[in-house]
Amino acid sequence: MPAPLPPLLTLLLWLAAGLTSLFSLLGFLSHLDWKFELFSHFRLQYALLLGLCTLGFILVRSLPGVLYSLAFLGGSLALILPIYRRSARCNGEGKTARLYIANILGTNTNYQRLTQSILAADADIVVLVEVRPNHLQALQPALSGYTYQFTQPDKHNFGLALFSRLPFESAQALAFDERCTPALVARLRLDDIPFALLGIHPNPPKSRAKAARRDHQLARTAEFIAAQAGELILAGDLNTTAWSHAYHALLHATHLLDSRQGFGLQPSWPAGNPMLRIPIDHVLHTPGIRIQTRKLGLPTGSDHLPVIVEFVIQPRSGS
Repeated sequence: MPAPLPPLLTLLLWLAAGLTSLFSLLGFLSHLDWKFELFSHFRLQYALLLGLCTLGFILVRSLPGVLYSLAFLGGSLALILPIYRRSARCNGEGKTARLYIANILGTNTNYQRLTQSILAADADIVVLVEVRPNHLQALQPALSGYTYQFTQPDKHNFGLALFSRLPFESAQALAFDERCTPALVARLRLDDIPFALLGIHPNPPKSRAKAARRDHQLARTAEFIAAQAGELILAGDLNTTAWSHAYHALLHATHLLDSRQGFGLQPSWPAGNPMLRIPIDHVLHTPGIRIQTRKLGLPTGSDHLPVIVEFVIQPRSGS
């Protein structure tokens, strides 16, 4: 008869499962305080830890531990698996365009890696945030093939740049009010169909005040989107994940769709630590825009990975 495993192992398993489930529950209180929201972002990590705890409890033959871990594991998977459900795919009608969106990190000076990542994507539209003047100086010679360009660099990590092969009717940096960082607002055409492109990078929620500013900007962004006619893409580092109250409020107010649907989580930050990576870089869109592919791009030297989507526009009747 095999010797029983030490009680210390069982205790450690209960400690791990208990803390993980507690953190998971705290994430549901993100609407109450910005600190609780921090717990909402790591649903994938919670699922992995609870899966390991389940296996551990099986090894120590603890049925209560197995049932406890499985219960919370099921809750985590219920928040993760729906994004893998395949949505209706475009039937192939219409011209396809490729969008590349990246937070390139204000302090990033790995210009060669950044340039290689952008060129490898071969995108029709390139949107960059955290753009500084030195980035533009290094990038513009390599991106001279992009006929249409709009740039507004900034040394405080809220600079914007748009490089496009598609003609745009207008492009501007617009701050909705004094509490908001500048947003890129462009109006482009794909196959002679107009659409709006909105690129944003709100404040990171590093304090209660900054979290409030981010939530305020997302609310003002939702108001702006609701007032727009036709099709629209919202792209950027939103500094939140799909499991937070801020993200749900944005989708509820705008009825935008998540481009990740059917393609999976695709966590993009921090680029250098896959085990802690969470999906905070987003591409959202109106229903008339159909996503054909979505993937993460090559590293740029930033702490974010780029997001690349291919899409077509099939305007809804009456839009």
